[in-house]
Amino acid sequence: MNGKTLSAIAATAFALAACAPRPPAAPLPPGVSQAPAGSMFFGRVESIEPIAQQTSSSGVLGTVIGGVAGGVLGNQIGGGTGRTLATIGGAVAGGVAGNQLERRANSGTETLYRVNVRLDDGRLATVTQRNLGPLRVGDRAQVANDMATPY
Repeated sequence: MNGKTLSAIAATAFALAACAPRPPAAPLPPGVSQAPAGSMFFGRVESIEPIAQQTSSSGVLGTVIGGVAGGVLGNQIGGGTGRTLATIGGAVAGGVAGNQLERRANSGTETLYRVNVRLDDGRLATVTQRNLGPLRVGDRAQVANDMATPY
């Protein structure tokens, strides 16, 4: 395999990886604001709600690996211009297949927890976190860095 072919495979794989969609950021509901970085608040836990959230992978790694593998396999077919076209076609097909395989392999659900803390000044702070630790409803809590922890 020559340097031009390898460069074409790598360029195609990276171009496909750049096309992978990014997960959207969840917008804040109306009337809700984000606390400034470094803020610390104290209050009492009012409620804890478990939330099942779908997890997924961007598929970038699968796209790159599949694109390279497809390009290498496509390069084994034909000669001249046909070989170049087979290499590019193999890289594209491998990239798409690798992306889908990685997404299926890394998808599932995880449990997050929405913790509502009534702050000492009367406001309600809501944070969503992966781990509760020993935090329970009714506990005094510190809210900092988008986490509620026992206080």
